[in-house]
Amino acid sequence: MRIMHLLNHCNKANGHVNVSVDLACCQVRMGHTVGYGCAGGDFESLLVEAGIQLYRIEQPHRNMTGFLRANRQLWLALCDFRPDVVHAHMAAQSVLMQPYRPLGYPLVTTLHNEFDRSAWLMSLADRVVTVGKTGYNAMRRRGTPSEKLHLVENGPVGSPRLKPNFRSASMLHPAILTVCGMHPRKGVVDLLNAFSILMQTHPEATLYLAGEGPMLRQYKMLATSLGIRQSTFFLGFCEDPREYLAGADLFVLASHADPGPLVIAEARAAGLPIVATAVDGIPAMLDYGEAGILVPPHRPDVIAEHLRTLLNDASLRQSYAARSQRGAERFYVERLCRDMERVYAELLPRTKS
Repeated sequence: MRIMHLLNHCNKANGHVNVSVDLACCQVRMGHTVGYGCAGGDFESLLVEAGIQLYRIEQPHRNMTGFLRANRQLWLALCDFRPDVVHAHMAAQSVLMQPYRPLGYPLVTTLHNEFDRSAWLMSLADRVVTVGKTGYNAMRRRGTPSEKLHLVENGPVGSPRLKPNFRSASMLHPAILTVCGMHPRKGVVDLLNAFSILMQTHPEATLYLAGEGPMLRQYKMLATSLGIRQSTFFLGFCEDPREYLAGADLFVLASHADPGPLVIAEARAAGLPIVATAVDGIPAMLDYGEAGILVPPHRPDVIAEHLRTLLNDASLRQSYAARSQRGAERFYVERLCRDMERVYAELLPRTKS
């Protein structure tokens, strides 16, 4: 099968980019011919090394000149690569593809964030993939026919983006870890307040936050004002979160909205006890509480309570560590590829000979 992926760029620190790169590289390993069209970015050399054909397609700007330039670049890429199926990971590329669908280029889109205002544009495709049930239901409410929709959970474990070997990070214990973008949707303020509550009974605890984003400076200031700055470590962007997942004692994710966070799968593969908010795709990724503790969003007091319980009970931590890892094999990238192959296969009879 000839598969072309389309995105705005292929830079690091973007979850949808990580998914597309993992998928493209895995598809090559499975014997497919893969193209990747974007405006460039950090993963270009990795994609080339994997045997993927790169095409320069600039981000379609809001002015007509930029849109026409991107449209011409896409047309040239399609003529050269001749895909059996095109997989768009952003709304802009879903729109760009519309003139070419009648020419025999079936389109699949993945809705990575259903709360984006442009999410409805993904329904212009022949098939729409959502990464969680919340996204699936959101697209149904927008009028997308059920026969168009597929739910395919993310699978970042075994990612070709990461080296097979890594070292466990040196951390102060007990170490509580989160991996997320530094912006309001991830509930970092709630987490910092929860840690402040926890330190009243566990002053020896430490909190590690891996990630970057526009609110990083404000969160550091909040940690100072809460009196927890000396025990709170802002790590910035981490190339390989497995280093910290291997060194931590507990993992927590306080998101207010999160369709299918890759780090939940990674934390499960690492065998960490997990405390996470019951929003969007998180409950399903934690087997509805079997593989981790689910808490309501916007409740730092409840987060602190569960973290305290886990720190006080070694046998409970061991139990949740085992439950976290049990069944985590479904999050391997090979499963993602197989699921996506089945989505593509529904469109193959419509492709050109």
